[in-house]
Amino acid sequence: MRLILLATLALGCSDPGPATVGDPLDDPQVPPRGSQDLLDWIDAGHYLAWACEPAMHPSRAGSGHGPNRICSNDALIASTGAGPYPVGAAAVKEVFDSDGAIRVYAVYRKVEAAAGGESWYWFEGDRDGNFANGPGDPTCTGCHSAAPRDFVYTVVTGSLR
Repeated sequence: MRLILLATLALGCSDPGPATVGDPLDDPQVPPRGSQDLLDWIDAGHYLAWACEPAMHPSRAGSGHGPNRICSNDALIASTGAGPYPVGAAAVKEVFDSDGAIRVYAVYRKVEAAAGGESWYWFEGDRDGNFANGPGDPTCTGCHSAAPRDFVYTVVTGSLR
């Protein structure tokens, strides 16, 4: 976690971002933007109905997140082929500590039809603070720019729960 925080500060991204943007909080397929609204939506458990990896696993090669479990929404799953994902495509990554408890959440949601990191809303954090919270946040886009398609590395498909 210290490495992420140091990288965030080094990139000049210490602004915590908005706590609320005014997005609907009751859409189970679309996480709202803004740290407070997003964490309230997560607490409501909406993403747990998505296609999720069955269990926590070690981070994949090159990931700075640590042990995690990823869930993908219907729009992310349904988009096949090449090119940008559709607006509303989203994923939630639960990032675990060494005791197996969720430490932070990493969330991304497509907010513009264009390609590129600016077309995604990025969040990583918890109720004690966040490392990323906004469109095109370089804390996230720096690594996700190498993803195989439109800043997304992993799409969880089917019912894996």
